[in-house]
Amino acid sequence: MGLTLADLLAELPGVRVLDPGSGLTAPLTGVTADSRQTGPGVLFVAVRGSSGDGHRFLGDAARSGCAAVVVEEGWAQAGPLTGPQGPVPVVTASSTRPIPALAARLLAGRPDRDLLTAGVTGTNGKTTVAFLLQGVLGRLQGPCGLLGTIRYQAGDLVESAPLTTPGGPVLFSWLRRMVADGCRSVALEISSHALDQQRTAGLELDVAVMTNLGRDHLDYHRTLGDYLAAKARILDLLRPAAGAGGQPGVAVINGGDPVLAGLDVRGVPVVRFATGRPVSGIRPDLQVLEAELTLGGTRIACDWRGSRLELRSPLVGRYNVENLTAALAAALARGFEPELVLEALGGLAQVPGRMERFPLPAGGLAVVDYAHTHDALAAVLAAADELAAGKVFAVFGCGGDRDRGKRPLMGQVAMAGADRVWITSDNPRSEDPALICEDVLAGCDQVPSPRAQDRTVIVDRTSAIRAALGAAGPQDVVVIAGKGHEDYQLIGGRVLHLDDREIVRNWIAGEADHD
Repeated sequence: MGLTLADLLAELPGVRVLDPGSGLTAPLTGVTADSRQTGPGVLFVAVRGSSGDGHRFLGDAARSGCAAVVVEEGWAQAGPLTGPQGPVPVVTASSTRPIPALAARLLAGRPDRDLLTAGVTGTNGKTTVAFLLQGVLGRLQGPCGLLGTIRYQAGDLVESAPLTTPGGPVLFSWLRRMVADGCRSVALEISSHALDQQRTAGLELDVAVMTNLGRDHLDYHRTLGDYLAAKARILDLLRPAAGAGGQPGVAVINGGDPVLAGLDVRGVPVVRFATGRPVSGIRPDLQVLEAELTLGGTRIACDWRGSRLELRSPLVGRYNVENLTAALAAALARGFEPELVLEALGGLAQVPGRMERFPLPAGGLAVVDYAHTHDALAAVLAAADELAAGKVFAVFGCGGDRDRGKRPLMGQVAMAGADRVWITSDNPRSEDPALICEDVLAGCDQVPSPRAQDRTVIVDRTSAIRAALGAAGPQDVVVIAGKGHEDYQLIGGRVLHLDDREIVRNWIAGEADHD
């Protein structure tokens, strides 16, 4: 017999039974905050969000035959909730936000305790670092699962990711599947939205990596301070006592990031890494001494607590020095032998849609990258500049229904870091894509001495990419930024097929046919 409602309530903090309804002894089969997914044996949790309130759907949940409902303290409704089997048990909580994840973890049997868990957060680099950690842990320990922006993976099961970090019921279902499939570890991207919404409540991390922090998602968090506070909640997920391998959870923090340098980490085991001069004055545990970048890859020499290490990787771009160093620091923080980590990390290929390179028929290079913040775009253009013997071209747009303040910043960065600029659509969503382009143009015109002397608006993304590729010479690099691995475009409520990499491949094939 599985967990009953009474068993679950005994484990959840700050809950009490308001109305026992028809009883608390029925076995539970699941938990959800979506009334459309309720049914017999399912616990429905009413969560208030920015765009809706789950309390409005309590009646629907009750009529579906759900096992019980959880509401926030202060909720009031005339009369009991009644389902097909009679009165529905009602439970109150001071906050219902963490309940779906906490309950899902218990129902799944606390699968995170059977895995080495590595969580990664930050404005840029999450996906690459998570991919690198999956590869390293997989080579050093055995199968490693992955939950992140590009895909969810447990053993041979791979699914596309609707969210960078899934909600608690989905998250712990995947972790349970990973354990069942023989995974020894998991690498997770943990977004600021997920931390703020407590989708990861109850999750215990052996490693929490903080890559960097810049402007992003201010349409949601409003201020940089709120954004940092949300990111810092990953530290609350560290295992409080002995974790996998008998070690407590450890934070791995970029000591060269000016925002993260001021983070209060008292009482938390910390390993710091830096690719340049540390900001806080605290000596990093892992310090990059030199980095050599070529078209063929990257060589990094670094100091790890007094020992010199050298890493060679096929990844290119200066910003990947930071990503590689973060992954290296995380593996070393868990006590893996340095030489084994270096060998494993050096054997990993490029991440889909992250500085993904495509040689062009005329001798130039196209680079597809997910960069969708001004910091990330600046880093990708700088990396392209180091690879290009000729000019650097930039093709990018900005998402609709998102932080409008970063649009002019993206324009400024492009004009300062590229020789030619094409402004186009990203995911305009409900906004007019032409008006989004105008917001970007406003920033382009604010650069006093722009490197780029030519900027063109082509709203259709495919046409913009083709135009830039057609203009590239034998030694030029075309950076196509913003969507990376994505194979869709969101326009006016529709989901259309669009893949930057596919557009590049088709253009290359077409050019080859003309030879």
